[in-house]
Amino acid sequence: MEKIRILIVDDSFFMRKIISDILNADPELEVVGEASDGLDALEKIDKLKPQVVTLDYEMPHLNGLETFKKIREKQNPPSVLVVSGYVKEGAEVTLKFLEAGAVDFVLKPSGSLSLDMDKVGAQLIEKIKIAASVDPYKSFHTKLKTDSAQILPFQKDQGVIVIGSSTGGPAALHVLLPIFPKHFPLPIVVAQHLPEPFIQSFVARLAKDCQLKVIKAEDRMLITPGVIYMAPGGADTQITVNLEKEIILHVKENTVDIETPSVNKLMTSAADVYKENTIGVILTGMGKDGSLGMTEIKKMGGKTIVQDKESSVIYGMGKEVVELGMADEVLPLDVIVEKISEILST
Repeated sequence: MEKIRILIVDDSFFMRKIISDILNADPELEVVGEASDGLDALEKIDKLKPQVVTLDYEMPHLNGLETFKKIREKQNPPSVLVVSGYVKEGAEVTLKFLEAGAVDFVLKPSGSLSLDMDKVGAQLIEKIKIAASVDPYKSFHTKLKTDSAQILPFQKDQGVIVIGSSTGGPAALHVLLPIFPKHFPLPIVVAQHLPEPFIQSFVARLAKDCQLKVIKAEDRMLITPGVIYMAPGGADTQITVNLEKEIILHVKENTVDIETPSVNKLMTSAADVYKENTIGVILTGMGKDGSLGMTEIKKMGGKTIVQDKESSVIYGMGKEVVELGMADEVLPLDVIVEKISEILST
């Protein structure tokens, strides 16, 4: 079996050595080269033809983000996995990577120089293998086609849109959410698998481009039509009704599950409160989270939409819903809002 070819890019010799040792220990992986900065990386990509590049963002001469932009311009560019430090500024930069087409990221456990990378070794190996098997630039190309969506007049003003996504989700959401028109009549609640420090940065970035107000969900927050609520990381967000019969968000910390916020819990709670007036949307992502929630939405008479394989970075979560027979529609990313508009206009 041919091994997955990897180029490691990091300005620290020690980090390159540690990451290389972790990856070379797996029989399916082969580190074909290392680079100490962006310019070095670009030369070695042309020479070594890696399938995956692990890329830090703090480097001399050419930083990681500028390097990635040049990688993306290459013919048949390799997939990029960001390996970054866990700081506020790092969250902001990592989101820029993800929105531009990086497959995913792995956080260094203890900052820029992490001699304890073995703590995330299994995660690093898993994400390398995922990166080698996908086309990470699908959502980036889709963004060029969003003007094709035709928004119809709305007739319904009761209900909710619940959206779930994981790997590839930040880029997909940055395509999808800005398409919703200014006077959209329903609240939108989004569960994207991201660590908590990334959520506020993601909300701020979306708020600049969306026509609707975008805010981070908080416990006991009233749900208002025409607002996009982003579920926080490290917690589960659900929809419920308070003693005053008001529909609110319930946010509870979750330190047990690896994938938070839970798409299943969000969608199941939405179906319980909004019944047939629930529209569930599953976007790109690995795993099964969301399949139970979409099943519950269908059971209650709501509508379910899945992003198609062709426009998904990873057709995992959506595939599970489709194979269960729980998808009313399987659509390209750039026409999902148009379909929602049709549903609300009938």
